[in-house]
Amino acid sequence: MSDTHGTLQTHHLLIDPAADLATTRIVLGSRSPRRRDLLSAAVGTERLVCLPPSSATEAGFHKLQYDTQIRDRLLQIARAKHDDVAAQLPHQPWFAPDFPPVIVVAATTVIAGPQDGHREVLEQPSPTLLGTDVRDWFLRLLSGKTHIVTTAVLVSRGTHMLSRIVTAEVEFETLSERQINWYLATGEPHGNAGGYAVQGLAATFVKRVSGSLTCVIGLPLLETLQLIHSVTQPR
Repeated sequence: MSDTHGTLQTHHLLIDPAADLATTRIVLGSRSPRRRDLLSAAVGTERLVCLPPSSATEAGFHKLQYDTQIRDRLLQIARAKHDDVAAQLPHQPWFAPDFPPVIVVAATTVIAGPQDGHREVLEQPSPTLLGTDVRDWFLRLLSGKTHIVTTAVLVSRGTHMLSRIVTAEVEFETLSERQINWYLATGEPHGNAGGYAVQGLAATFVKRVSGSLTCVIGLPLLETLQLIHSVTQPR
């Protein structure tokens, strides 16, 4: 009984493949190929448009040490991405004001350290920091420890906007310096929050994921589909 119920719930979250593209177009405001692949697999590549924010500059997390502060900043970043993408829509050749597309944006970060107001936010490292900051993150905050991955998702259609914060716990095995040096040499830490990609070679370090795996990858798919379903329903 529960399996059938789950199947029905999943079916209602998906967009009918036969639905008209003009009325069900989804715009992903992201440069991330991982987010693109996750969302296109769920909604279909033919109706998904990738339209990254025009600016790659984002507000940082400097001096933010409490979980509530970090979540609020993630939502601010997601809202800024959304507004940037929304401002680009009228200039797109396929844009039809009578059929506003669904806009999907997300912001992900890694939070490490004790839960006492002394959290450390591990953002995407720049190439110049891969051999210093990321090595320190692995040795001091990730190896043999559990950290939090938090993703803010914001979805809108027209004036209807919804958002959600999703978190997951990731526990790493205890790593040797040789393992860390090998991983840094692969170049995979570049462009990934926390300096690692769970869907890549870093999967060999992961002992446990509690919560949404797709949240750790960068787009919590279940929650994103739920938000898309909500904003596309008649009000």
